[in-house]
Amino acid sequence: MSKLLSLKPLIILILFNYVVIVFGSYVFYTIQVNIERTLRPLPRLLVGFVQAAVGLLLILLWIFVWLSIYKNLFIREIRKDTVEQAFSKQA
Repeated sequence: MSKLLSLKPLIILILFNYVVIVFGSYVFYTIQVNIERTLRPLPRLLVGFVQAAVGLLLILLWIFVWLSIYKNLFIREIRKDTVEQAFSKQA
């Protein structure tokens, strides 16, 4: 059971990726379509550039959030392990 609990950060990261992949594609599509509809009177090259920039921004946001979750979860687990080891050495 303790081995399963030690995998908690990994499970949270996998669930985060699952949610982003399942729901993110719909959100991404909706954003891209709305950008195209809003900017339709402008030249196609400009619309494509804006769509590419927004897509890149969303992907970079996903990576940033994923790395932040990774860092926070695993640092918390490392701290728990070091505290447990310190208490076990004292006993």
